[in-house]
Amino acid sequence: MLTVRHLTKRYGETVAVDDLGFEVPPGRVTGFLGPNGAGKSTTMRVLLGLDRPTSGAALVGGRPYTEIPEPTREVGALLDASAVHPGRSARAHLLALARGSGVAPTRVAEVLQEVGLADVARKRIGGFSLGMRQRLGIAAALLGDPAVLVFDEPVNGLDMDGVLWIRRLVRDLADEGRTVFVSSHLMSEMQLVADHLVVVGGGRLLVDEPMADVIAAWSRSPVTVRTPDAALLAEHLSTVPAGAEGRVRVEDAGGGELVVHGLAPEEVGDTAHAAGARVHTLFRAETSLEQAYLELTETATEFSGGASTRPTGAAPTAAKERT
Repeated sequence: MLTVRHLTKRYGETVAVDDLGFEVPPGRVTGFLGPNGAGKSTTMRVLLGLDRPTSGAALVGGRPYTEIPEPTREVGALLDASAVHPGRSARAHLLALARGSGVAPTRVAEVLQEVGLADVARKRIGGFSLGMRQRLGIAAALLGDPAVLVFDEPVNGLDMDGVLWIRRLVRDLADEGRTVFVSSHLMSEMQLVADHLVVVGGGRLLVDEPMADVIAAWSRSPVTVRTPDAALLAEHLSTVPAGAEGRVRVEDAGGGELVVHGLAPEEVGDTAHAAGARVHTLFRAETSLEQAYLELTETATEFSGGASTRPTGAAPTAAKERT
């Protein structure tokens, strides 16, 4: 398990992480989200012993990373795929890591095969694309067959096949009972793979909840119901007291479709049953993780683009200069 306990990290007068606390248990994929400057990278660096906390602790299996006797066998991490010697081959790079951490050299061929780099094992890393370097970084993380995996932006630079591969790999690692901690700005990918979310902003914890609970909490969209008894159902819905979601409002969208604001799908269904109205379709469009995340972090975003002042349809300045 990864444990972050009252973690604070200051750089001079700047507070990067402020009394942060959460746990990442094994057997699930925990997504780590937050805007730029939220403290994600700092938290990961402290977890991996690259920075010292100002106060508090970040622990791996109950111990600081620096106290783990053979850390490569317990923790695998991908933080910066470009932090490799470009003149080395992929095989030589991994062999050096294996020798330095007591991992059998035979493991190198195994992880190169697993990440899809076996055919380019003897090519120099300097000629690798960003996606190939990402795969090499993941191979290095898997080298010691660790129980804990920490990935920062693992799909960066990967093509669609690579993204699908990472998605399956992360899921499989968690299903094997490993602890998987993934940071990413790609909300669509995180929504597909993560079981649990830790969201930070301004160095503080904003959310520590299961993915499904985060989505449900921010799903405030109206309920759509299709019925051949639209008039009957609309009449009964208009008499329902306001629920937890606010004032009840019913819109007739035509063709037997009603759009109901202020009630949960269960309440609409119960009302239809009590009214004797037939229901052919009943659903609420689920809020995406991206929508929920933007609302959660709205006041914690360090950098945001202002509204464009260029008239709609106007060509960019550079295009005008070329003409």
